[in-house]
Amino acid sequence: MSRHPLAVATALAFTISTPALAVDGQLTIYSGDFESVTQSEGQPGGPGFALVDRRIGFDLKSGQNIVSLDGLPRALDASSVVLKPPTGVRVRGQRFDFALAGQDELLRRALGQPVIVEQSVGNERLSYSGTLISAGNGLTLRLPDGRIKVLSNYSSFELPRLPGGIVNQPTLTWELAADRAGRQDLGLNYATAGMAWRAEYNVNTSGLGNDCRMSLDGAAMVVNRSGADFNDVMLTLVAGEPNRTAAASPQMYRESKVMMAAPMAADSAMAQQASGEYHAYKLPAAGNLPQGSVQRLPMVDSVSGIACERRYETSSQGGDWRPPYPIIDENFGAGDGQPQAVVATLRFKNAKAVGLGIPLPAGRVRMSDGSDFLGEASLAHTAAGQDVSLAIGTVFDLTAERTRENFKLDRDGRTITETVSVLLKNAKSTAATVRVTERLNRWTDWEVTSSSVPAQKRNSQTASFDVPLPAGGEVRLSYTVRYRWAEDVKIP
Repeated sequence: MSRHPLAVATALAFTISTPALAVDGQLTIYSGDFESVTQSEGQPGGPGFALVDRRIGFDLKSGQNIVSLDGLPRALDASSVVLKPPTGVRVRGQRFDFALAGQDELLRRALGQPVIVEQSVGNERLSYSGTLISAGNGLTLRLPDGRIKVLSNYSSFELPRLPGGIVNQPTLTWELAADRAGRQDLGLNYATAGMAWRAEYNVNTSGLGNDCRMSLDGAAMVVNRSGADFNDVMLTLVAGEPNRTAAASPQMYRESKVMMAAPMAADSAMAQQASGEYHAYKLPAAGNLPQGSVQRLPMVDSVSGIACERRYETSSQGGDWRPPYPIIDENFGAGDGQPQAVVATLRFKNAKAVGLGIPLPAGRVRMSDGSDFLGEASLAHTAAGQDVSLAIGTVFDLTAERTRENFKLDRDGRTITETVSVLLKNAKSTAATVRVTERLNRWTDWEVTSSSVPAQKRNSQTASFDVPLPAGGEVRLSYTVRYRWAEDVKIP
């Protein structure tokens, strides 16, 4: 392939703005929380994070003005709102009104107002008109003749108008002081939850071992559950998760389904650039990101012929814990015919030499071998030059059983000698090689003194053995490890 994998896109997957419409600001969405955002409507302080930078205009009179802006996200962080007025305009006050939360809040705000309440009694529907004086366990009305009517249950109620202080969509209201009358443009910045994205990669491999070659392409899945449409915006996706402080949510919203937006129209990837401590992918033209949508945008153009390695691996149990003193308990890590899964893995280097060498944002990787689906794995944010290791899945026809054959403690000589065997079986019709990884974590000073297959020290706590298996056959790996410790090391 002749072009760079992150070539500039020539068209957008999200709905293209018409040339006659002006760009209505910048929208920057950060990666992380994708699954959480897709499962429920956004709320302030909830999962997902985006920054909005736009211009708004008001016709002001000289002196004091009260102006409002609606159509805002329900998940907007009210404390993040910054209005930037031009010279001659000053912000005297700012208020954010959340959208109508539900029936209880509506009734609370309607106390003292006229109301019509319907009640079902048998097959009849009765109607009562009066002033609402209480709302809690039922409704209490003052009827026109002064009587008090308590309705413990009701079918519906009707208000002549929305109570004061309630809006039908999130609204920002400002008190502005203007030196002169006229149209004024102001900058508006705020943060909102309910928006997220992640990368989706497709990998197709051929060949086993070091003969493996693969192709890779990637897209960005972008979800908007913020509660507002974003039209005619320049979209930037940032691969990074800045620290955010926890915030209490003032209200909850009903869950709703996410729709899939219009099919992908772009045929190449986004341009990548640095963004502080992260990497940003900026689309070259404005477009629309509707509320309740998930859209797929091209991110990494297809690259083929990438050198890779498909490997079979099995590992002993135990993590990377380092003991404060030698573990002399004979039963530590013991096993007698203990089964171990054999896992297929895919490895490659994110390097220019193999056709990559680009920042790969975190996301999901789907792996195939031709038309055969192999498995899925999660890829962390991967910088250029880093090694990538992906677990494909458990292999059906390869099995492993681990047994400790011998253990000897020599306190005077300050040594432990342990012999372990791993029985590997291959039910495949072709030969296979399995890498056996052993965690040698009884103590930090160890040496493999003998083994039926050459050992390789991988790090301070692991050794590995590449064991070839014949088709339909089995092989027993056996090795002996000796641990030593200094005279001043105390053992309880």
